Amino acid sequence: MQSSDRVIVVGGGPVGYTAALLLAQQGIPFVLLEAGHVVFDEPRAGTVHPPTLELYASIGAIDRFLDRGFKVHNYQYYDRKQGLVADFDLGVLSELTPFPYRLMLEQHKICYIMQEMLAEFDNVDIRLDHELLEVSQTADGVIATVQTNDGIVTIDGSYIIGCDGGRSKVRKSMDVEFDGFTYPERFLILSTTYDFGQHGYAFTNYIADPEEWFALFKVPGADGSGLWRVVSPVDEIFADDAVQARIQRFRPRDTDYDIVHRNIYNVHQRVASSYRDGRILLAGDAAHINNPLGGMGLNFGVHDVFNLIPRLISVLQGEAGEEVLDLYDRQRRTVAQEYLQRQTIENKNNIELQDPAEREAFYQGMRDTVADADKLVTYLRRVTMIEGFARAASIS
Repeated sequence: MQSSDRVIVVGGGPVGYTAALLLAQQGIPFVLLEAGHVVFDEPRAGTVHPPTLELYASIGAIDRFLDRGFKVHNYQYYDRKQGLVADFDLGVLSELTPFPYRLMLEQHKICYIMQEMLAEFDNVDIRLDHELLEVSQTADGVIATVQTNDGIVTIDGSYIIGCDGGRSKVRKSMDVEFDGFTYPERFLILSTTYDFGQHGYAFTNYIADPEEWFALFKVPGADGSGLWRVVSPVDEIFADDAVQARIQRFRPRDTDYDIVHRNIYNVHQRVASSYRDGRILLAGDAAHINNPLGGMGLNFGVHDVFNLIPRLISVLQGEAGEEVLDLYDRQRRTVAQEYLQRQTIENKNNIELQDPAEREAFYQGMRDTVADADKLVTYLRRVTMIEGFARAASIS
């Protein structure tokens, strides 16, 4: 293949790096463009669901994932005043998946794993400090206009895949809409070395409250010994004393918490009106964004590229027509609209239910689910993304 036959991947996050590795494993030339100069390690996604683990197992990455992540065999749902409402045992999924658990592994570490595996291949072209400005199409290819440290350059290719996040420049070069809404509040993420496990919390916990809900997770952290993330909604930027006050309201203690990271970000629910415009394609947050409750966004993006890349390779190798790219759009966009958005919106609505009767009915429904093996499997198939993954495959 000539340089113009290569695939351009935009975005050096886990979705972009996974797309690059899938191309490399099949001998397809590519160039990955990333605006930053490093993989950013700010606290973002950290949950890997069973179907995603199965996909990474299929490309020989699973041992690296399991070596570096924390297995979560159960997760807990609390009411902030009542205490524990339900404890969900993921082990009941053992007949449906070889990975009946969540894996807590920060998204930047997934990038590191993909980089390690890409290093085993020749002719890997990864360009940092390359910020995409715009994309144009020709009759038989695409041209990316890119800002570099040495000025503006153009890079040509056969197709371009935008894995460049919610503010995607690739998407903005397409004739598509990004419909949905933005929540009025923002989400605050605090990371601390304090061990919440001593109070009986699982590695994944949701704490419902009509005024100030919390989500609590344990991730490996920089040295693998573990950090706890505390997520809550905010409507203002927090100074240091306000950050301490927030986490102290969650779990009071005599001394200040050691805050390792903090991050505040806007939260959206949006899906692109199409994942394809000719030779321009979208995956991951460039195609869909959602609130993080349930840990689905990263996983959904990974599912995108595992669906897309084999189809794109079949087109490049002359084994299929471009209609298979339309099938990618149909499968992944449909499920984003009817599953990803619905489930994540529902997760947020449930954790902040205002009406006491509605809240208690929801809690009783969870208790009934945990007590009934069939209901529990059905419920966990949905929230661990097994159901949505199967649904996408069923669309023709």
